[in-house]
This record gives sequence, structure tokens and C-alpha cells, in this order.
Amino acid sequence: MTATERVTGTVTAGPSWFGVVRVWAGSLAAVLARRGPVPGLRHSAGVRQLVLPLVAMEIVVAFPLSSMLPPAARPVHAAFEALLVLAGLGLVATVLRHPHEVDAERVSLRTGFLGEVTLPRPAVRSASSVVRTVAGRGPRPVPGEPGAVACSVGSSLNAALHLDPPVRLDLGAAGLVDAATLYASADSLPALSAALRATSPSRSCTDGTQPPRPCV
Repeated sequence: MTATERVTGTVTAGPSWFGVVRVWAGSLAAVLARRGPVPGLRHSAGVRQLVLPLVAMEIVVAFPLSSMLPPAARPVHAAFEALLVLAGLGLVATVLRHPHEVDAERVSLRTGFLGEVTLPRPAVRSASSVVRTVAGRGPRPVPGEPGAVACSVGSSLNAALHLDPPVRLDLGAAGLVDAATLYASADSLPALSAALRATSPSRSCTDGTQPPRPCV
């Protein structure tokens, strides 16, 4: 395959700290306003299950801790605790409001606030279950595996997307990677596999519909 024929994907870097706060606040506001769920495939259940108990524990501990502080320090402590709780809830809301998306043209693997990777749908051949730990957050190379990229909120990964042909991804300071495998997290691997099958180019019917619809 020549350079002009190379398949490329898109890597979107995470926002600045101010951008992260804005995304967390907007996502939390959307959840509190009871807006409808965002269509897509949920991910990062492990992160949500870790953060929510920590938030609940922080709320419980905050009250007895505040009672032991001098009265003058209690407003500052209350503001600090409120920020911690809102940050935890905002993180969970952001993950929920930014699911993975699969359609006939692209596969978008999202984190919500750490960046995302978008792959051409025809290059994604299948998904399989894995148990991997890759240090770091967001889109990043996989140490010891030159043809692999990871994209996730946490370091634990449970899904591997197999790419053929390899997709060139620009990871910024980490350089270019011709990825044959992309590791991610997904709450339901069967749902991810089903979405890939439903949008598989090989399953497009040629019955005159525009664009071609998936065969049933």
C-alpha cells in the first residue's frame, strides 16, 4: 500500500483544564435536567463504579469532619467538599453523555474529556474481548506493541478492535502509529459487536436504496 492509499483516522486531543471543567459542568447539568440519554455504546463502567462510591463516602465523611473544625474554617471546608462531590459527579456524567458511536461511515471511540479516536468504518473488521492494562489516559500508544493504540478513560481495557488495513493515527508527541489493533473499554462487548455487524460494508444491500441499507 502506497502512502497515497494509506487509510487514516482522526485523533482528537483532550481539551484544556478549563475545557474539561466546562465539559464536566455541561454534562452534569444535562443529567440534572433529565435530558434524554445520548444514543451510543456506553463505556468505562469500571471508572463509574469506582467514582460513585468515593463520592458517597466523601459526602458521609464531610459532616463529622466539618464538626471537628473551627467554625471559621467550616465554610471553606464546605466549599472544598462541594467541589469534590461535583467533580466526581461531573466525571461520571461526562462519561455517560459521551458514548462510543458506530455508523456506516465511522467508529468513534470517546472518553468525553480526554480525547477520542475516529476510525473509518470499513477498516474495522471485528471486535474481541481482551483483558489488558495500558498505563495512561485518552488516546495513546501501547508499549511493546508497535501496531496498537489505546483509547480509554481508565487504564483497564476489555475490547480490541481489529483493523484491516491498518489505520494511520497521529498521536501528537507520541508520533504516528499504523494501528492494526485499537484497545478500548466497552460496557457491553456484545452490543459493540452487534453495532459493527449492523453497519458492516459487506452486509449492504443493493436494492436501490440510497444510501445502501444494512441487510437484515
